[in-house]
Amino acid sequence: MNGKDLRQTFLDRESIVGVEFQHNDYVRVIDGPYRGINGSLVSLEAIESEPIFLVELEEGGDVEIRQSHLGFINHDS
Repeated sequence: MNGKDLRQTFLDRESIVGVEFQHNDYVRVIDGPYRGINGSLVSLEAIESEPIFLVELEEGGDVEIRQSHLGFINHDS
Protein backbone atom coordinates (compact mmCIF):
# COMPACT_ATOMS: atom_id res chain seq x y z
CA MET A 1 0.00 0.00 0.00
CA ASN A 2 1.50 3.34 -0.99
CA GLY A 3 1.47 6.40 1.27
CA LYS A 4 -1.62 7.97 -0.33
CA ASP A 5 -3.65 4.76 -0.10
CA LEU A 6 -2.49 4.24 3.48
CA ARG A 7 -3.57 7.73 4.53
CA GLN A 8 -6.95 7.42 2.82
CA THR A 9 -7.59 4.00 4.36
CA PHE A 10 -6.84 5.53 7.77
CA LEU A 11 -9.10 8.53 7.11
CA ASP A 12 -11.87 6.12 6.09
CA ARG A 13 -11.44 4.37 9.48
CA GLU A 14 -10.78 1.04 7.79
CA SER A 15 -8.69 -1.65 9.49
CA ILE A 16 -4.94 -1.65 8.75
CA VAL A 17 -2.80 -4.58 9.90
CA GLY A 18 -0.59 -3.53 12.82
CA VAL A 19 -2.40 -0.23 13.40
CA GLU A 20 -4.23 -0.09 16.75
CA PHE A 21 -5.94 3.29 16.37
CA GLN A 22 -8.33 5.00 13.97
CA HIS A 23 -8.68 8.51 12.60
CA ASN A 24 -9.85 11.04 15.22
CA ASP A 25 -9.22 8.67 18.15
CA TYR A 26 -8.60 10.60 21.36
CA VAL A 27 -5.24 9.55 22.81
CA ARG A 28 -2.78 10.35 25.59
CA VAL A 29 0.94 10.46 24.97
CA ILE A 30 2.38 7.89 27.41
CA ASP A 31 6.09 8.18 26.57
CA GLY A 32 8.54 10.66 25.12
CA PRO A 33 8.80 14.45 25.30
CA TYR A 34 5.02 15.01 25.05
CA ARG A 35 4.16 12.50 27.81
CA GLY A 36 0.92 13.31 29.63
CA ILE A 37 -0.55 15.44 26.84
CA ASN A 38 -3.81 14.45 25.14
CA GLY A 39 -4.68 14.86 21.52
CA SER A 40 -6.49 13.51 18.48
CA LEU A 41 -5.13 11.45 15.61
CA VAL A 42 -5.04 13.45 12.41
CA SER A 43 -3.33 11.04 10.03
CA LEU A 44 -1.19 7.95 9.71
CA GLU A 45 2.20 9.06 8.43
CA ALA A 46 4.02 5.72 8.11
CA ILE A 47 3.89 2.09 9.17
CA GLU A 48 7.52 1.07 8.57
CA SER A 49 8.80 -0.70 11.72
CA GLU A 50 6.00 0.88 13.77
CA PRO A 51 3.00 3.07 12.88
CA ILE A 52 3.66 6.80 13.21
CA PHE A 53 0.72 9.17 13.60
CA LEU A 54 0.30 12.90 13.23
CA VAL A 55 -1.30 13.95 16.52
CA GLU A 56 -3.05 17.27 17.08
CA LEU A 57 -2.19 18.12 20.67
CA GLU A 58 -4.75 19.76 22.97
CA GLU A 59 -2.10 22.31 23.93
CA GLY A 60 -1.68 23.27 20.28
CA GLY A 61 0.40 22.07 17.40
CA ASP A 62 0.79 18.82 15.52
CA VAL A 63 3.54 16.29 16.18
CA GLU A 64 4.47 12.88 14.81
CA ILE A 65 4.34 10.19 17.50
CA ARG A 66 4.96 6.43 17.39
CA GLN A 67 2.09 4.09 18.17
CA SER A 68 3.91 2.62 21.20
CA HIS A 69 4.00 6.11 22.76
CA LEU A 70 0.21 6.48 22.64
CA GLY A 71 -2.66 5.20 24.76
CA PHE A 72 -6.34 5.25 23.83
CA ILE A 73 -8.65 7.40 25.98
CA ASN A 74 -12.17 6.00 26.31
CA HIS A 75 -14.68 8.88 26.30
CA ASP A 76 -17.22 6.68 28.12
CA SER A 77 -15.16 6.25 31.29
